[in-house]
Amino acid sequence: MNNYLENEIYAADIEAAIANVNGFGFFDNKKILVLGAAGLLGSFLTDCFLYANAHLNMNVDIYAVSRSRGHLKARFGEETDWLHFVEGDVTTLEIGSRIDLVVHAASWAHPQAFREAPVETMLGNLLGTYRVMEIAKENPGCRVLFVSSGEVQEAVDHLSVRACYPVSKKAAETLCLSYMQEYNVDVVIARPCHTFGANVTQSDNRATAQFIGKAVHNEDIVLNSSGEQVRSFAYVPDCVSGLLTIAACGQKGCVYGVASDETCSVRQFAKQCADAAHTRIVLRAANAAEQAEASPIKNQVIDNNDLKKLGWSPLFTIEQGILHSIAIRKWMEERNGNILY
Repeated sequence: MNNYLENEIYAADIEAAIANVNGFGFFDNKKILVLGAAGLLGSFLTDCFLYANAHLNMNVDIYAVSRSRGHLKARFGEETDWLHFVEGDVTTLEIGSRIDLVVHAASWAHPQAFREAPVETMLGNLLGTYRVMEIAKENPGCRVLFVSSGEVQEAVDHLSVRACYPVSKKAAETLCLSYMQEYNVDVVIARPCHTFGANVTQSDNRATAQFIGKAVHNEDIVLNSSGEQVRSFAYVPDCVSGLLTIAACGQKGCVYGVASDETCSVRQFAKQCADAAHTRIVLRAANAAEQAEASPIKNQVIDNNDLKKLGWSPLFTIEQGILHSIAIRKWMEERNGNILY
C-alpha cells in the first residue's frame, strides 16, 4: 500500500488543497464516482475525500474506478465503509448504486499511450465520456465534472496520430454539452494544464514525471530537445483544489481552465529539477519513438481567470511543487522501496 497520507508534506498539501476549495462542504454526504482513481489527479482527489472523512467529520462515499483492482489496492490499501473499489473499463462501466457526482478523470494521458495505443486513447475519451453521461442521465440530479485537457484549445493536425488525445478530448467536450442540451445533464468541464506531483504511476512517461524521477535519484536530467516550449504548470494540490472548486461551484455547461499563475519553458522546468538535485541537464537527440510522442504545440498557456472568479487561487509555485514532489517520493521510496505501480 502506498499511503501517501502518512507523509507529513503530502498530508499538509492535502490540508492546503481542501482549505483552498471554495465550497468543499458541497461533497458532504455525497456518493462520488471517481474514474481514474489510481492516476495522478484521481488519487490525490480521492485522498482529499479520505482525509476529510477521517479528520473533518465528513461523510463522503467514494467509488474509486480503475482498470485494475490491484492498482487500487496498491495505492489505497483495502476497501472501507467510505472507499469502494470498482474494477472496469470506463467504456463499459456499470454502477448499481445511486451516484451524486461523477469525476471523469480517466484517460490515457501520457505520450507513450498516444503512440502505442491511439485507438484506446480515443475510445477511452469518447466512449468513456458517453458511458459517464449515460450514468448521469440515469441518476437525475447527478453532476458530472469532465476533466478535459488544455490541449483542446490548440490547433492540431487531426490527421496526425498524436492528435488522438486532443481531438478526442475536444469531441468529448461537445458530447458533454450535447447531453446537457438534450437530456439536461448537469455537467461542468475543466481544462487542466500540465500537472505534476509525487503520486504518479509507473506508466506515466510525461516529461515532468521523468524529470522529477531523475531528481529523486540525483541523476542528470535528460532533454530530448532544446525544451523551448512554454507551458502552464501546476502542482497537483493546486490542480485538484481547482477541480473540486469547479465541481462544487462551477456553472452548468461552463468550461474552466485550471492552471497556476506561472508559466515556464520545459527546459526551465527541467533546470529547476536539476538544481534541486544538484545535477545538470544533458541534451541528446530524440529517438524515433520520442519524436513520435513529442507534442507539436509550441506554447500552451491556460487562462485561469474564470476559475478565479469562483473564489479559487493557486497556492504553490512551480519550485515549491518540485521540491515537495522530490521530498515525498524520496520518503516513499525509502519507506516502501519502489513506490510506482
